[in-house]
Amino acid sequence: MRAYKDLLFSFHCENVFFKKGLAEIWDKVEAEAEAEHIFYGGKKNQKTVGVISNYFWIDVVTLTSKSIFEKLPKRDHLFEDENIGVIVFCTEKMKHIIKGITSYENAIFLDIDISVSEVEDLFKKIMTGSNESHREHFGKMSLESLTEKEKLVSELFSKGFTQQEIGRMTKMKSKTVSSHLRSAMAKYHVKSLLEYRVKLSHIK
Repeated sequence: MRAYKDLLFSFHCENVFFKKGLAEIWDKVEAEAEAEHIFYGGKKNQKTVGVISNYFWIDVVTLTSKSIFEKLPKRDHLFEDENIGVIVFCTEKMKHIIKGITSYENAIFLDIDISVSEVEDLFKKIMTGSNESHREHFGKMSLESLTEKEKLVSELFSKGFTQQEIGRMTKMKSKTVSSHLRSAMAKYHVKSLLEYRVKLSHIK
């Protein structure tokens, strides 16, 4: 856990070396921001006290296995949605799966191979920003609603039924089943049936 003024910053990372590296980058950027703040007449880091609504909580989640089946950390806290953000380091495929699901609506996605300087720039932008700018950076992204037929087909698909089996169960043609699945996939920002099946498992 790190704290800077009205920011609370936590790391969710099973890779010890990645976690240590991110913590060191944060500490470096914080020291530089603090030195610059004091140089221009500001006071030493004064943390906000008392009122939860004055804080902005940011979780950093790193998913380094490059597998779309990687388990997502549970993120529960008492803050309002507008005062919560999450930075996710992951692959492009994992981004498709996470984007818009519960507790990851306010997310910034970064490639796991991002450079150190880019991470430093992001941390500095966050540290020097206001709560209002934080809300802009971590704008909420919700998944588009599915039609009733898209929901039905998706539910059966999530249970492991093939498109042919779904067609027989629902009296739909296979092409119709495929069309509903493709439409639902577009709404859920995934690129393949496998990604869609995994995303549905996170939405339940």
